This record gives sequence, structure tokens and C-alpha cells, in this order.
Amino acid sequence: MRIDDRTGMGLSKREAEVMELIATGHSNGEIARLLFLSEKTVKNHVNRIYAKLGVDSRMTAICRWRGEPAPPAPSAPGPIPGEDGAQPGQAVLKLVRLDGQGRA
Repeated sequence: MRIDDRTGMGLSKREAEVMELIATGHSNGEIARLLFLSEKTVKNHVNRIYAKLGVDSRMTAICRWRGEPAPPAPSAPGPIPGEDGAQPGQAVLKLVRLDGQGRA
């Protein structure tokens, strides 16, 4: 799809240029150098792009830009028991018998 067609997503011509560079894997610093902008200006463009596309990440913005489904949200890993069999966030009280020198 041409950049001109994508401005129908509510992006300005410059925002569409920035989004095209994001979609091809460029960092904000690289975009700034390629478009002769400050990195702060690029960040402002990126924030406006996110707001207009209703996204909160580069990957989701790229998917929306390309008309692809959004990537699935990362699932939280299941609880991993600790060495004492405790689940994450579970308090463990470990009693240790000390010798007369304060050693276990």
C-alpha cells in the first residue's frame, strides 16, 4: 500500500513517513537522522501516531499499519515453586537451628 493511501488512517504525511520507517525496523534515532529531525520531534510523532492508531506499542502499531491482526498479548508464566516449595509472593518462614557460634 502506498503512503498516500495510509494517510486515511488519520496520520499526517510526516507521521506516515515516520510510521513507514518504524514498520521497516528503524529506531527513533535512525528515523531522526534519515528525516533530518531531532529525536525529540520523532518521539512526538511516534506518540501522536500511537494515539491516532489507538495502540501502545511499536509492534501493535506496525500490525495496524500493515492491516494485520495484532500479536497476541504475552501470557504470564505459571507459578514456579521456589526451593522451599513456596509459590511466588508466598511468605516462607524458615527455622534454622544455630550452633553456639551463630552458624547454621
